[in-house]
Amino acid sequence: MWSTFLTTLRINLREKSSLFWLFCFPILLSTMFLGMFGNLGATYEVTTMRFAMVANGDYCKSEGAQQLVAAMQRTPVTPQACDTAPDAMDVDSGVTDLRDLLDVTPVDNAAEATDLINTDTDVRGFLTVDGDGLLHMTISRATVSSVNDTMSTPGLPVSLSILDGAIGMFNRQALTVAQIMSSDPAVFTNEAFTAAVQEAPGFTRQVRLTNFKPDESARYYYALLAMTALMAMTFAVTTVCLTQANLSALGMRRSLAPLTRFRQLMGGFLASWLCTFCSLLVALLYIHFVCRISFGGRWAATLLAIVVASFASNALGTLLGSLPKLTAGTKIGLTTAISCALSLFSGLYGSGAMALSDWIQRNAPIVATINPTQQVTNLFYDILYYDSYAPFFRTVGILLTMAVLALALATVFLRRQRYAHL
Repeated sequence: MWSTFLTTLRINLREKSSLFWLFCFPILLSTMFLGMFGNLGATYEVTTMRFAMVANGDYCKSEGAQQLVAAMQRTPVTPQACDTAPDAMDVDSGVTDLRDLLDVTPVDNAAEATDLINTDTDVRGFLTVDGDGLLHMTISRATVSSVNDTMSTPGLPVSLSILDGAIGMFNRQALTVAQIMSSDPAVFTNEAFTAAVQEAPGFTRQVRLTNFKPDESARYYYALLAMTALMAMTFAVTTVCLTQANLSALGMRRSLAPLTRFRQLMGGFLASWLCTFCSLLVALLYIHFVCRISFGGRWAATLLAIVVASFASNALGTLLGSLPKLTAGTKIGLTTAISCALSLFSGLYGSGAMALSDWIQRNAPIVATINPTQQVTNLFYDILYYDSYAPFFRTVGILLTMAVLALALATVFLRRQRYAHL
């Protein structure tokens, strides 16, 4: 059996097509995903925006506007028109630090600010203060075009939305104070009321409902690992075909060997299992360290996941290889067709496939349960998102059940095979 193991291992590693599809192709596809989805995470990050600030008399008289603008800069800029530098207002939302939101360039008037944003596309817009002390934001045409193209300027829409929200909150608070002053100014003698008016309310707070921060692009990489596992069925199919006397010359010689068929198949199965595990491990390491896709830091469970996925893949490949009345080429073709077709239902082929996968899991969970690519994908979902290991081990149980049933059927087919002549 040891000799069969080593021979099968050499055969698998010398097959150029297998090496490409199971070792090189996942890396190439992961690299393509990295180029396509690499900016998805940056889309929700705050970026520093260059803005012009009209530092006229209205701005210098509005201490609150000066404090707000200073709070959104790492190093506040004091315009020459204003005498003193303002203290930064506390506008930390509790979710993100806003001190790097703005890079301010002071200008003397709105006309100069307009010329600046029209000539320098890096300047996103300008801020002005009116006679009532209210802030106003104007953005350039180039910025509007950039907002519509989030792939080239990730983070800009979110940053503009945060700036607009901060300005809106400041203006509403200023209008409320002005209204109270005009109707009942005596209430400002109450220190508790004054403190409540000056307090900036927090409208959002960060809550994590999953074990790890969700990554929108991780789904595609997990589906790719599932496809790689199913494509690796070719190792087991080839192994079984090489033991069948009617499919290869080597199978004829092996049928006359003193080694039992069980030992031949077991040695080949273990070698194919090792090859599949190695292909998944290479893809997983590349996805994690190069593509920066996390697996939740649970490396023991991640290694167990690829062990189970490779075992189930080889069990299904053994079943496919044992099917009677089919040539070796037909079985290899079926392997490719099945793995590609099932990957559609696990969401590999884009947002439409992802929507289809979600729909199946909601409306036809049995179909998702019997889909091995979906279950391999779920292995990594369960590790990343759930606090408990219960969903992970449930998925492991489903894949092991598939593997046991596949091996049992393969045993039935292989035991019934007889050859009248060769």
